Amino acid sequence: MKTFARFALPALLSLSTLAVAQEEPKGPPPALVEIDDVITEMVSERIWVPGTVMSRTDSNIASEVGGRIEWMADVGDLVKKGQVLAKLDDELLQLQLDQNAADIAKWESRVDLLERKQGRVSKMAKLNNSSRDELDEIISELEIARQEVQQAKLNKRQTEYRLAQTQVKAPFDAMVVERIQTPGEYTSTGSDLLRVVDTENVEASIRAPLSASPFIARGQEVIVKDRYSEKTESVRTIVPVGNSNSRMMEIRVALKPGDFPIGSAVRVALPHSDSHEATTVMRDALVLRQSGTFVFIIDDENKAHQVPVRTGIGMGERVEVIGDVRSDDNVVVRGAERLRAGQTVRFQETTEIARN
Repeated sequence: MKTFARFALPALLSLSTLAVAQEEPKGPPPALVEIDDVITEMVSERIWVPGTVMSRTDSNIASEVGGRIEWMADVGDLVKKGQVLAKLDDELLQLQLDQNAADIAKWESRVDLLERKQGRVSKMAKLNNSSRDELDEIISELEIARQEVQQAKLNKRQTEYRLAQTQVKAPFDAMVVERIQTPGEYTSTGSDLLRVVDTENVEASIRAPLSASPFIARGQEVIVKDRYSEKTESVRTIVPVGNSNSRMMEIRVALKPGDFPIGSAVRVALPHSDSHEATTVMRDALVLRQSGTFVFIIDDENKAHQVPVRTGIGMGERVEVIGDVRSDDNVVVRGAERLRAGQTVRFQETTEIARN
């Protein structure tokens, strides 16, 4: 009896170990993945075209009068509309203004004299003490004197206008980006003094093929990007006119101030086909193999199912897929390379995955 008990205990332990081993789950352990939604959206073919960022108002400011430059705004100065950009020497115009005032006084005095003379001659003519011709001559001289007064006043207004133009003012809110002349130099009428640029009203000028014109409309949103950033902006205007050589048209896309430097190069994604409804996934969801392309869909039991797909139109980070994929599915976007069909998965927040 004792001998049986001695051998029975190891036998029981072996049976227990075997039972536990049979209850352990088979297959690989749950994989750590990140998932994303499958969505249905409108897509269309796109072409990337180059463009240049520019201000809607980029002007060379000239003077309407000549003179020596006494002062000028510096490069980099921000000026408001009506603020002085440059001042010219106005001494000669001040002297001319004094001359105009003297001319007005002279002719007004002449008018006053002739009016009094006309009154006396008119009384004498009624008494037949003077001829009618003498009265007509005085009336004519009086009319000429009155016209000279008007001419003198007009000359004074012209001088005042030219005097005001010795202070060259900003036509709009802008930044001074270039001094074409410098203080101390003499400028003539119409000569450029400064270059100013409106840094608040910015847009991209794009040359696009005329074949894209049927698919582009004003206000349509497009993607604009450079090496460092990517923005969604709207088309401001379209000029669907090309030439026989380039077959290109111009498109202007409104930009937000500060998003892209003025003068920099950008690329713009323009639609190049009619839009249609499509099922899209993140590009990272695609698993490329020699046998084809597929995605992993996660079911309600957190198991991965491999679904073959064909790709269609790409839209930025998303791409159209054609296959047994629905808009309410979840697809794996990280960790799909190591997954196996039917493998259980577990989820972790994106920030935690990035940290690990």
